[in-house]
Amino acid sequence: MKRYLLPLRNFYTALPLLGLLTCGHTLAYELRYHADLTHSDDHARVSVEIPDASDVKTIDFNLDKDFHSQVEANGELAIEDGRAVWQPPKTDARLTLNVQLNHQRRGDGYDSVRREDFAIFRGDDLIPPARVRTVKGAESEASLRFTLPEHWRSVNSGWPKTDDGQFRIDDPKRRFDRPTGWFIAGKLGTRRERLPDTHIAVSAPLGNAVKRMDVLSFVLLNWPTLREIVGETPPKILIVGAGDPMWRGGLSGPNSLFMHADRPMVSENGTSTLLHELFHTVTSISGKGEDDWIAEGLAEYYSFTILHRAGGMTDERHTKVIKWLEEWSAEVETLFATSSSGERTARAALLFADLDREIRQQSDDEKSLDDVVKALISIGDVSLADLKSAVKTLTQHESQVLENSELLAPEG
Repeated sequence: MKRYLLPLRNFYTALPLLGLLTCGHTLAYELRYHADLTHSDDHARVSVEIPDASDVKTIDFNLDKDFHSQVEANGELAIEDGRAVWQPPKTDARLTLNVQLNHQRRGDGYDSVRREDFAIFRGDDLIPPARVRTVKGAESEASLRFTLPEHWRSVNSGWPKTDDGQFRIDDPKRRFDRPTGWFIAGKLGTRRERLPDTHIAVSAPLGNAVKRMDVLSFVLLNWPTLREIVGETPPKILIVGAGDPMWRGGLSGPNSLFMHADRPMVSENGTSTLLHELFHTVTSISGKGEDDWIAEGLAEYYSFTILHRAGGMTDERHTKVIKWLEEWSAEVETLFATSSSGERTARAALLFADLDREIRQQSDDEKSLDDVVKALISIGDVSLADLKSAVKTLTQHESQVLENSELLAPEG
């Protein structure tokens, strides 16, 4: 999830830059992305254009052989060991590459697909991640436009659109902006609601068995509870839906997420894949190193807790969900892993239930895990030490749940 609100601390940091700008020194350079989906039936032809690159020294792209090929550019370009190092000319700099749009995730499922009437892909794959060297303080002002096949009607993403149909790409965390999150283009059906703080859209290819209004209504019913937990929400969220051959699950991304058409909004065990992925999208919390259980456990805990608090689950059903998670995760011995398994995630969700109970008891029910979540959102990439610190700051006590759990004992 991208944050568009400027924190107060960043406001004061920005004051010296404003002084430079008012003195006539422009630190921003225009960065234009263009994706042509008419070039081929299975890939996009993507261009990166910088009209005035005098402040840009080098752009070092990390290519993915599964997606990126035929990289060409003016200026100087060196391609070696999966990297494309570009020294753009001072003016009219342009780099182009082919991006594969049909990509199999694992098994028979795809996380990127191009068909006759639509395409679903992630901006993360469209533009490779890059390390950029510029003059001190230079930042991009990026936009992305598409050229679509004649019979395609639209393209949607979690980024805001300008009046001329381009996407404005602005990530305050990066000096070199690149589009991330899910995109869908083609003959689409889209349902939207504009809430006071967030524009929510559910989009799917026409003819797919995606119940767009069901999904939108479910999100809206749970939205007040989710917002109470996280505080601020992003300006826009896109939920992309489709059937086969897309991967039969849910995948979150910045400002957006994907849900397979056959995936239930609430599973028979009482957890919700949709709320799980939506929590990821809204919070953008990730686990550092082997602490992936923090991000996944929080998302799983809130996937049924939000439903319960919003009135979509009785106390009795909530108790049954907890019992099911206990049985499923009974053999888990440690939470540490770079990628949390389903069983480990279930056990982590139970630990967060215990942690919430502990925080409420220590604060006479004035504080809860919700307050910890808000603190972790400001950190982003979270470690166990960060989690412990956030809880201690909140309660003025070390958490016995976190300190004494055998699941968090150091190895060896």
